[in-house]
Amino acid sequence: MLPPSVQPKQPDASGTLPNRPWRVLIVDDDPSIIQIIEAYLQRQNCYEVVKASNALEAFSVLDHVMEVDVVLADINMPGMSGIEFVEKLKMRDRTIVAAIITGEPSMDVIVKAMRSGASDFLSKPFRFDQLQLALERLIKERSILLENQYLTEEVRVKRLLEQMNQKLARKMREQEILFTISESLSRTRNSEELYHMLVELSARLADASKAMLWITEEDRQSVILVASHGVVGKDLKEISCDQKDHPVIKVINDGIPVLGENPICPSGPDSDSTSHHVGGCYLLVPFRIRDEILGVLGISDECIELDAAHETLFLLHILSERASLTVENILLYDSLFMNLHATLRALVRSLEAKDPYTKLHSERVTQWAVSIAKEMGCSEEEIESLTFAGHLHDIGKIGIRDQILMKPGKLTDEEYEIIKTHPVIGAEIVGHLGLLQAETSIIRHHHERWDGQGYPDGLKGLQIPKLSRILAVADTYDAITSRRPYRDANSDEFALEEIVRNSGTQFDPEVVEAFISLWKKQGQEMECGHQGQLPGE
Repeated sequence: MLPPSVQPKQPDASGTLPNRPWRVLIVDDDPSIIQIIEAYLQRQNCYEVVKASNALEAFSVLDHVMEVDVVLADINMPGMSGIEFVEKLKMRDRTIVAAIITGEPSMDVIVKAMRSGASDFLSKPFRFDQLQLALERLIKERSILLENQYLTEEVRVKRLLEQMNQKLARKMREQEILFTISESLSRTRNSEELYHMLVELSARLADASKAMLWITEEDRQSVILVASHGVVGKDLKEISCDQKDHPVIKVINDGIPVLGENPICPSGPDSDSTSHHVGGCYLLVPFRIRDEILGVLGISDECIELDAAHETLFLLHILSERASLTVENILLYDSLFMNLHATLRALVRSLEAKDPYTKLHSERVTQWAVSIAKEMGCSEEEIESLTFAGHLHDIGKIGIRDQILMKPGKLTDEEYEIIKTHPVIGAEIVGHLGLLQAETSIIRHHHERWDGQGYPDGLKGLQIPKLSRILAVADTYDAITSRRPYRDANSDEFALEEIVRNSGTQFDPEVVEAFISLWKKQGQEMECGHQGQLPGE
């Protein structure tokens, strides 16, 4: 049922609508979305709302309502998609403007929507100010189309359409760039990787042969080239801040972009030794963290002309702004992570300080574990996780009473059960701090056995995380060769024999094989840290 206020009306001879609110048709199979948009539009006092739950119902509404100005259509609807609906709608009346509403925006979706005739799109969830801006653009376009509908001059119509196509092409280009930047930056793990990705993106987006990123030193006496694309002259590797006329230093001091003729690092036989001037231009933009200039991002090319470089400057600005947020997050995360790691390691050291027999136990176990992992060909990411977890693998003992930890004699069954809780306590400590699941699993399962007789969960074989299996061998080796309150230290040979003897029962045979290989490579010189040098030291 249509609202009583929605009455068929014809545009007047000038092509403008009679004095009535703009009529908006909302097509969505989700009643809550329709209610939200309708409630917002009704508060504006300049819109009439017509509703439909699918495309077929929408066409029925259009048959009964003489004039609809704007259509907001959901992309996923039963029967006919929003893109198909808009395409048929534009064939029916090209002056009706439409926007696609989607919950999963992608470049492919945007391109298809624009090709179908949609003039804009809204990504769920959207804010009311985004909806208002979209409506303003659509109403403006609707007004132009209505005006053009009644123009007789073919040139005028063609010019306006070309302008709209150019704006659409620019918007699609900007969206494509933003998607590319966001997708690329989301994959970075550290600042060094980000810097190299920045210059590669800069060169690709600007279609330039050279791209560079300089970062200021802490004392701000010079700027250092931290990443580059293409061959860069030696004089650009480090630039003193005393060179106040240098374009890079001007950007640092003034905080504004520099666009200049002649590339600052052209190709050629002299490019490895010094810069020289030929045709083309260079563009430099400040690279900021919040309000502080961290460095300079720039491109240089012999083929870019000065009058065509302003769009490239805009692209570099976008890239620099987006990347600065990522750098800030990486630096903040690294700082928090290092402080947290240092705090946890201090707790472990304080725990080991109570017992002189286990002094530096975690340090030695970590070095052995990392050496075994490298022998097995583990990835850098796995070795990083093992290094972190190795230092903290016994942190759960902080929850065990000193009378049990430092008992000089044999533990009772009850006391041993208490000792067996330390992997769970350790995993809970690091788990509640929001650390990666990989590190938490290593700590929890480093006392599991290959035959399933370990603790705390009785995992068996490959159920046990690989890095936990590696840590178990390293932990056992150091425990056997370390002096304890209830016994003296055993020899390295005895420890090796015990590990080999328990291969396939307590330990993963593959890890034991790697340990033996490592042992053979080190030869008789490989000794435990409390007796000699550890692998990798």
